[in-house]
This record gives sequence, structure tokens and C-alpha cells, in this order.
Amino acid sequence: MLSPIYKHGKKDNIIPFQQVKQKVIAANLSIFDEAFFWMLYYCGVRKSEAYERVANDFETTDTHIIIDFHQRKKHGAKVPPLKLPLSWYGMDKLEYAVQKAKERKPRKKAVYVYIDHKRTRQQKRDRWVFPKIQSTKAWTIVKSVLGEGYYPHFLRLNRLTEIGRDPTASLTRLKSWSGIKSTTALNEYLGASEKEQAKAVEFMDRQYS
Repeated sequence: MLSPIYKHGKKDNIIPFQQVKQKVIAANLSIFDEAFFWMLYYCGVRKSEAYERVANDFETTDTHIIIDFHQRKKHGAKVPPLKLPLSWYGMDKLEYAVQKAKERKPRKKAVYVYIDHKRTRQQKRDRWVFPKIQSTKAWTIVKSVLGEGYYPHFLRLNRLTEIGRDPTASLTRLKSWSGIKSTTALNEYLGASEKEQAKAVEFMDRQYS
């Protein structure tokens, strides 16, 4: 039986960047909603890993926006912060959202953590980059861009499939980007490196710049 998120059928075919870009333009999202969408699209993280980010998780340089996702959820690996070129389409929206977050006073928001393999809801106080976005809103944003049958986790599939299509891609590169741990003994020994992240950026940069 399909999971409720796949009630319209699981989406396995990726959507090319130019099509995604045109869908975003047509959706006419707010700056913050668009920033959130591009963060999901480029980073391929879980929706909660995106909307639980706080201002201090971001660093901006003249050329990049650097995002620290810390320990990935569901026992994922801790990998180096992702470095996204500011030249990529939509990154100006994310840079703006981060700047505004750093100007705000701290406020409360619900976050979900795993304690002893159990999902627990907690209240934390910080300068949230996306204070008005939680699970339901994340679904709404993705559907408004891609269509009724789509869901936030599709963007994770889309990202990792695109990286994996590079002929030089490796499991190490995919793990370095996503934090996903394999259940096989071999993958337990795969490392996460900034070098492999940089290769993933180079491959995507040829498409988005």
C-alpha cells in the first residue's frame, strides 16, 4: 500500500532545472516562500531540516551562501556545511531571508528531534529564517510550484538523482551532499568530504549559472 504522500503516485522522474525555474516564476511566491523552495531544491534536504534552520546556521561570503545542517535527521551523517554559489538562480531570495532573520529578535518555534528513536516535539527560541513555515506550509509551497501530485520529499529525490547522473559521481559524493548512511558494511566506511561537495557544486553550476 502506498504511503499517503504518494496518493497521486510516487514521482520518480526528475524535472529539469529550466522547467522548475519557469514553474517558480509562474507560481509568483513570496520572497520567503521562494527562498524556502530553492533551499529544498538545491540542497535536497528533508523539509524539517530546511524550516528548522536558524540565522546562525548561515554564513554569506561575496560568492557563496554556506548552510550548516548539522547532524542530519533519521540518524544521518554529520557532513560539512553546504556551499551554494550566490550566482545560482533564487539564491538572492535566500540571502535576503537570512539577512532579515539576523535582524529579528529571537522567537519560539516547535521543532522535532529524535530521542531514543522516538520523534519528540520541543519548543525552542531562536532567530528562525522561516518562522512561518512548518510541515503543512512546506507541502503547500511545493504543490503551488510543481502541482497537486508533488510533495517536499520529491525535491530530495530530484536533487540526488541529478547528482548521481553525473558520470563521475560516487557514493561518497552523494553521502557528502545528503548525509544519507547506507545499511551495508561498505557504506559505513564511506567518508564525507568538502572535496566531494565541491564536485557536486561544480556539476550543478554548469546547469544553473
